[in-house]
Amino acid sequence: MQQSNRDVRFALLFFSVIALVFSFPLLGSSNKAIAAGTFTIEAKINLQNLSDVGKLKVVTSANGDTQVKNVTGNDLKSKSTTVSFRFNQKNNIVTAGSRDEFFTCAYALNANTNQMKSYSCVEGNIEQSNGKNTVNIGSGHAITLSTGSFQVVSGTEIKNPTLRIAIPLSDRKDVKEIKVVTMIKGEFQSKTIDAQKLLKQSSHNTVIVPFLYDKQPEIGPIQVGDLFFACVSADELNPPEGTECEHRVTIHTGHIHNLVAR
Repeated sequence: MQQSNRDVRFALLFFSVIALVFSFPLLGSSNKAIAAGTFTIEAKINLQNLSDVGKLKVVTSANGDTQVKNVTGNDLKSKSTTVSFRFNQKNNIVTAGSRDEFFTCAYALNANTNQMKSYSCVEGNIEQSNGKNTVNIGSGHAITLSTGSFQVVSGTEIKNPTLRIAIPLSDRKDVKEIKVVTMIKGEFQSKTIDAQKLLKQSSHNTVIVPFLYDKQPEIGPIQVGDLFFACVSADELNPPEGTECEHRVTIHTGHIHNLVAR
């Protein structure tokens, strides 16, 4: 009887070990499943020309979503730092594709006041909709889709600006919902609009979406010379892009600042 009990215990131990061994590949598959369906925006930020910076506020928008991260301490003491943002490839508005657009901005903040000293921004395409997308910030020359090095803003304050986003839809009259994301001075606002309702109110197949920024951003007042962005997202905007982004520099102190986002 004792021998029989030992045999049973041995058999149970043997099968437990076998089950554990075979579970390792399954665990790996589970981890892969969690990571599947995502992509990353990896911002490589050149710090060589920055001084007296206590923090970097880094913001990015992709696929209709937004993220903000701060860089402090030892990460600011080297010649460069990398900030990575992970986004879902698919959400209830849009699925990321290789032609879709995103933007990333880094704001260098004064070590004592926490106010913006300078900024650098890049607008780009999501070339790897299920992988890594790398952009360089704070280096190179200013071109159409990049400010190049960090830019200083010294213009007059703009009080309570409204970003007025125009979305031409003459080629997409069937679109139902569109998510619109705007950003200025490191602050985001977003709205999901009923495009059909707004199209019925439009005589020229262009919908207008206003965003009032009536609170001062945490990194300082909005000024002439600040860059602002707008992105529009919807699967029905494909082709050419499910998400398209545009940007402009503020050039006056008036209330309305217009941007066409398609």
